[in-house]
Amino acid sequence: MPFEERHILPFIRNLSTENLREFETLYKISPLEALYDLGPDELVFVVEKDLKPIAMTGIILQDDSGMMWALFSNDLRKNWISFARASDLLIQFYHSMRETLYSEVWTENEMIHQWLAYLGFEPECFIEKEDGQSVIRFVRCQSDAEYVQAESLRPVLH
Repeated sequence: MPFEERHILPFIRNLSTENLREFETLYKISPLEALYDLGPDELVFVVEKDLKPIAMTGIILQDDSGMMWALFSNDLRKNWISFARASDLLIQFYHSMRETLYSEVWTENEMIHQWLAYLGFEPECFIEKEDGQSVIRFVRCQSDAEYVQAESLRPVLH
């Protein structure tokens, strides 16, 4: 569902420990401030379970790629398998906008590393930030097998 301001406080109150540490250590901004700064964005989505936000994800469109990001609540752990399975549709949706997707994830956030690997992202490089922290850039390109307009999937006419 599209992100709305009403999601912010319930989500922040239950934000995962990993994401809290990431905001504090890497971004040096409060999650509350970051989410309010999002404002109305048609490419930010919330996953709810029993009317409670358990995950938030978005994509920032660039010239030839899309930078994907995600935040998780503590409650996501209880729903991890169903969330991971449903994430394939999210990736297909994002690929409808950009062929190449990437995500830069703090080296200490292994939960997101595993999720991205499950979705077919591959680690591309290790990036050291100015403050000594580092992130891993994961990349996923849409393959011909997934792309319905791919010439290799068109019928052969004789």
